Amino acid sequence: MLLTTCTLLACNKDTTTTPANNNNNGGNSSGCPDGHICFTLDGTDMSKQAGGYYFADTFLFVKHEDGNAQLSLDIFGTNTGTYNVTDVRKSGNARIYYFPNGSTGDMFMAEMGTFNVTAYDAANKKVSGNFSATLHDYDNNNSKFLKTKSVTITKGEFKNVSVPK
Repeated sequence: MLLTTCTLLACNKDTTTTPANNNNNGGNSSGCPDGHICFTLDGTDMSKQAGGYYFADTFLFVKHEDGNAQLSLDIFGTNTGTYNVTDVRKSGNARIYYFPNGSTGDMFMAEMGTFNVTAYDAANKKVSGNFSATLHDYDNNNSKFLKTKSVTITKGEFKNVSVPK
């Protein structure tokens, strides 16, 4: 009788199973699919197709656009390793900036945070890395932080994003 009860409970049709890849992670162990940028913005998980560029043999640019919103990453170098997060365009630095609605001109930028390039394939022009920061509203015309509003990005990752010339 115990065996019959256990068998019936195990076959209960009301039980649901969440698929392993329900977050569109493409089967990657990191959870971020190739060619994507993934991050948590103020508690909301995002995973978007990313694009990028390789500029003047000196820096890489990775971004995602979603309607009018855009997250952009400037990487002033092509080496793997840790980059300083700042608004200054200088070798060894990285800039993280976000436009919540491109038509309004609002811009948020990180003054500090973490940024690592974990892989750069120069032959195939692909870059991977991770990042996190608190971004403050920024006056791009005067290059200054206003610090009246902010957004927080955690668990940021970009994986095998194409950065052609």
